[in-house]
Amino acid sequence: MAAPDFSYNPQPRWAEDPDTPVVCAAMRSECAAQLKDGQIDAEWSYAELYNADGMLVGLRSLQSSGCKPLDEHLLLSHRHFATTFSEPGKPDLDDITVELAPGTTKDAVRLVKRGSTQVSIGC
Repeated sequence: MAAPDFSYNPQPRWAEDPDTPVVCAAMRSECAAQLKDGQIDAEWSYAELYNADGMLVGLRSLQSSGCKPLDEHLLLSHRHFATTFSEPGKPDLDDITVELAPGTTKDAVRLVKRGSTQVSIGC
């Protein structure tokens, strides 16, 4: 389950990334018009949110695939992918240095790394 201080936007309906049949059932129910021949092809963009120590603390969907269950699945699977090689106490975002203005707390800092991907999923 996601740590309480990890944020998703939008908040996925599932605590963990479900198996494909569960995602497909939700997509068939809510995105039937987009499932052309049982497949959705879409662009999805996101923002990875890091704290001042370079640790991944959130994910935000910037451009929807047009199918809410697919967006939620993509957020969960992207977090898993982004942290697959994480080591406790080591930053998830490499080669960064954060310089804070005097009086700025580390908790007030969020680094944003944007990305996008072409999604093709069949059900």
